[in-house]
Amino acid sequence: MPRSTAIRFWPGPPAWTGHVKPSRVELAVLNSARWYEAMFAAHGLAYEADGRVWLSHQTPPPFHSNLVVLSPATSQKEVEAHVAVLGKQPRPAGWSVKDSYACLDLSGLGFALLFQADWIWRDPRQPSAPGAVPGLVWSRVAGAPALMAWERAWAGDPRNDGLVRRTRHFPDQLLASPDHALFAGRRDDEIVAGGIANRSPGVVGLSNIFSPPEIAAATWFALVASTSAAFPNIPLVGYERGADLQIARAVGFLPIGRLNVWCRAA
Repeated sequence: MPRSTAIRFWPGPPAWTGHVKPSRVELAVLNSARWYEAMFAAHGLAYEADGRVWLSHQTPPPFHSNLVVLSPATSQKEVEAHVAVLGKQPRPAGWSVKDSYACLDLSGLGFALLFQADWIWRDPRQPSAPGAVPGLVWSRVAGAPALMAWERAWAGDPRNDGLVRRTRHFPDQLLASPDHALFAGRRDDEIVAGGIANRSPGVVGLSNIFSPPEIAAATWFALVASTSAAFPNIPLVGYERGADLQIARAVGFLPIGRLNVWCRAA
């Protein structure tokens, strides 16, 4: 059973940014933070947020940070104060900070830049698909057995390092929310591609996209179409880098801002 959580929500975009209308990057940052909330809650992990940073003192699921910058107004000094507190706890696997606006330099605090990426945005319109992949059928994941099969396929993708876990990475609880949709591309009844859509105020985020390299572009097109059907007339957001960023651009996404992830070794 998951541990009890100590959760403190913060208000919607206008309140936490101080703006009448949040920017596209701010909406993407909030969307990512909402997915963090869902993942941590599903794992029974405590977190807190005050509109300037999101943080957790507990060991996060793989590929998640302990500290996320939420507002462009968050200063280096504020982040350093949180790092000082978080750094007092032993972390055998190390930990990371998500610099959502690429405006921090944490090298003096023992961090190294893990990667840089671009926030991306796509206005709500149907994609011009390059043609369906023969034998590949897309559907929304429904039910615990299907989610387990989806996770096995996701974990087998090289970008996820063939991760082997003793516990589930995507607990069944994630399927309970109408704001989450997991999509699977099946060939001969075997899941070979997929992705996750999560809705937050004003946007829907796309993440955890996987597929064989030869159908990567077709997978992006299919996920955009599936997400747009599940959550119509809402812009899509996310963040990508390298070859995945180029594919996202081909599907109609535009880079709107930079982010950095800083990592401190154990």
